[in-house]
Amino acid sequence: MSDHTHAGHAHGHAVTEGFGYGSVQSYLVGLGLAAVLSALAFGLVAMGGVGSIQTTAVVLVAIAIARVIVHMVCFLRVSSCSEEGWMMVTTVFTVMVVVIAMIGSIWIMLHGEINMMPMPGTESFRGQ
Repeated sequence: MSDHTHAGHAHGHAVTEGFGYGSVQSYLVGLGLAAVLSALAFGLVAMGGVGSIQTTAVVLVAIAIARVIVHMVCFLRVSSCSEEGWMMVTTVFTVMVVVIAMIGSIWIMLHGEINMMPMPGTESFRGQ
């Protein structure tokens, strides 16, 4: 093995050790946190929620925000020490994508419910 190859191999180990950029530990922590948050949200809905539907919705939104933060930190590598404004650009882009996805999903669900013909013997969502 040449010195050049060995030096590059040692550099590869330096990158994967610890909780640094692109480390295996960082990805595993992110995967674990995302899995726990997903299981928590699923369990909350499967148990029927907590208290009122509004309280359940607030808790689910908080879990969703926590998941976005976990993904940004552990997988997208967004940190507090931003370089040349990339932190702000990444955050704004993430918020835009989430808002577009939420508005689009709500729009599709509402228009799907409004435009579907009710089956005989069933009531529509709005009780019409």
